[in-house]
Amino acid sequence: MVSAERAAARPAGRARAVGLRHGFVAGLLAALAACAPSAAPPRGASAPPASPPAAAVAPSAPASIDLDPAAEARIKADVAYLASPELAGRGTGEPGAELAADFIARRFAELKLSPLGGEGSDAKAYRQVFDARVGADVAPAALAVQRAGRKQSVEAGKLVTADGSASGTVAGAAVLVGHGVTAAALSWDDYGGRDIEGKIAIVLDGVPTLGGGAEAKAQVGPAKAGAAHAPTAQAGAAHADPHHAPRPADALRDFGSVRYKLRTAREHKAAGVILVAAGDELPRVPDDAASMGIPAVMITRSAARALFPTAGLAPPAKPEAAKPAAAKQAAVKAPAPKPLDGITVEITTQVTPRTAPASNVIGLLKARDGSPHAGEYVVVGAHYDHLGHGGNAHSRAPGVHAVHPGADDNASGTAMLLEVARRFASLPARPDRNLLFIAFGAEEIGTIGSRHFVDHPPAPLGGIKPVVAMINADMVGRMQKDKLLVDGLGTSPDWKPIVDDAARGLGLALEFGVEGFGASDHTSFTASRVPVAFLFTGAHEDYHRPSDTADKINVAGVSRCAVLAARMALALSQRDARMAFTDPPADPHRSGRGGFRASLGTLPDYVYQGPGVKLTGVRPDAPASRAGMQAGDVIVRIGAHAVTNIHDFMFALGDLEPGREVVIEVDRGGTRVPLKVIPAPGR
Repeated sequence: MVSAERAAARPAGRARAVGLRHGFVAGLLAALAACAPSAAPPRGASAPPASPPAAAVAPSAPASIDLDPAAEARIKADVAYLASPELAGRGTGEPGAELAADFIARRFAELKLSPLGGEGSDAKAYRQVFDARVGADVAPAALAVQRAGRKQSVEAGKLVTADGSASGTVAGAAVLVGHGVTAAALSWDDYGGRDIEGKIAIVLDGVPTLGGGAEAKAQVGPAKAGAAHAPTAQAGAAHADPHHAPRPADALRDFGSVRYKLRTAREHKAAGVILVAAGDELPRVPDDAASMGIPAVMITRSAARALFPTAGLAPPAKPEAAKPAAAKQAAVKAPAPKPLDGITVEITTQVTPRTAPASNVIGLLKARDGSPHAGEYVVVGAHYDHLGHGGNAHSRAPGVHAVHPGADDNASGTAMLLEVARRFASLPARPDRNLLFIAFGAEEIGTIGSRHFVDHPPAPLGGIKPVVAMINADMVGRMQKDKLLVDGLGTSPDWKPIVDDAARGLGLALEFGVEGFGASDHTSFTASRVPVAFLFTGAHEDYHRPSDTADKINVAGVSRCAVLAARMALALSQRDARMAFTDPPADPHRSGRGGFRASLGTLPDYVYQGPGVKLTGVRPDAPASRAGMQAGDVIVRIGAHAVTNIHDFMFALGDLEPGREVVIEVDRGGTRVPLKVIPAPGR
């Protein structure tokens, strides 16, 4: 799952009744109850064949799917393999993800599902392959300083390409700009209100400590939850009032991001940036190729002192003190920018986006011959990828390079998907609509797999319109007190009775949500106007950490989720009428995501690599939609800030204030369109 942030959802209103072909459904449901394939070993090399078809059941048989005790062993084995060290966290583009995809494809083949991915007759025919941007190839940076007629280069080990650096060679006079922070709301500007066009900004790592005293800290409160792993993390500025003194000593704590400092330097027209570390330890080479539009390097404090003796830099901090809060003495006013006379600098950086093949794994259970709905499809999906060894912005264990098993996220959903496929593969007769079982790839890095599917559906579908509904399972392995969230019910008035009927006898304490958009693959289908239902058992402390292990999975809970999903899918496959899609209403119990004070209701397209931020859609009755923003728009400016990529977008979002109008400029088919937007309160 892309994000763990989930809020309680209000119960959906009563929906209209669903017309089912009760007799045929009853027979199929009873047949499903009788299916109990043998347990699978936890290795992808061998998987159990599908059980032989059960005997046909009379149409008058009771419509029920009983829980199968043997299912728990199958689910446990599948989760154990997918979350095993052998698969090393299933990171996109890594061998573990390939092993997982092969494992799922072999299961589909054993269940006699038809391939609907690519060409060929082996397991690869189940795979729909696409390219995913997975990181960056970073060449060694170069830094040369010209002083008093002598050129000096920084040796390897004392500099590194900065996170967010653009590629290029730039040269200019050096200017020390303190910590490189501009925070108007706190009356702090290291640039002194001036541009440094064509010059190289020398920027100290960390943030200054302000004068004001500890008694004022209550005015700001603790840092926002999640700020440490959000690309922006500057929302604290909006709490401060420049006319209200004293300022908290740590009021600038959210302005220390390297990417924020590069954006600020770019907006002050600097040609390049040299960041000076607090000590002599440097960060790892960046793995995100999205640039902030300006070449930048980081150098050790000792190297900076030798290169820029007139800058007055303090000695390197000791390792335990070299944290991004470098200034120890409280400052009342930002020092003026200091040109380093007689010193010119040349920076060379090269950052190349790295892509890797990824795939969706697709198995098809064909509709019965002669069905009037044989051209329609029901999708049951779950993503199988995770974070590999972590070490990126998605991990909640920053700086830890260790396998992130992803047992709940989302080996649990994948195991549930396989269990539902097993049940359907054992039906005595095929359903009226086709069933597509899809294990999505590259979800963790932006729901790329599901976006690829809806944008490029396999040829037999002839587009996305034949997909009548989608059921998505993401993190269904930590059920507590029988609770399960079924979200997305606002995408069709037909969902509620389907879910109620499917849940009978399962002992589930269901919570209902109306949101069709969220941090998982169902969002791609909602944006394509396909009704969705999303199954989720809740967030937990192990989310996106190495501690999300298989031993913590509630396999009995996953088994119940599988029965619920199978019943829902069967009901959908046998309906007389196609489900009606409705734009999901805004859920009043949910506010903006991501820890921002303001919310726009935009849905960024994480696959888009052009300049700006392209939207896959906008939430209904949200600030963006009310202002006229629409799917396909590319946001290029928010207020005074240019938006070149998702990081710029998030920084600009952090600057917004609820209720204060801002002009957002979008590129719509080559035409720049300014829109007046009034942000709503966020979380």
